[in-house]
Amino acid sequence: MPLSAEDEKNRCGHSFWSQVLKIEKINHVSINVIDAARSFDFYGRVLALKQQETVDCGDFNITYFGLPDGSRLELFDYHGKNSSLPRPESEVGLRHLAFEVKDVAAHEVYLRSQGVEITLATCDLPNLGARVMLFLDPNNVTLEFCEPL
Repeated sequence: MPLSAEDEKNRCGHSFWSQVLKIEKINHVSINVIDAARSFDFYGRVLALKQQETVDCGDFNITYFGLPDGSRLELFDYHGKNSSLPRPESEVGLRHLAFEVKDVAAHEVYLRSQGVEITLATCDLPNLGARVMLFLDPNNVTLEFCEPL
């Protein structure tokens, strides 16, 4: 039986979908890596994320790193077949991945001590209500540490 015009409007409108769709959290973020060993060291030792399982998918492996909220990073290793060319910040796609921390400035000091390339030193962004810093992982992926002002 076809829907009435009112039912169709409600089905296609916000009220219907807001009851059906509810995003709970980010489950995972995937990053293609150039050098698996350097990437595992960076995310495991430097950022202190817990390395979980590695899944062999034939042409590539996926290694999971857990975050405290239960979300995970998936590091895709194509066995060194990825391009190492950095992508411009304005390229369509993922621009950066941000992690909330308690003290951005202290994290910057630590990252510098580990030889991590800082691309934006700790600064306050009052219009965003945040203190932030940007840095690169071994794959030239831009990462951010942020905290509320």
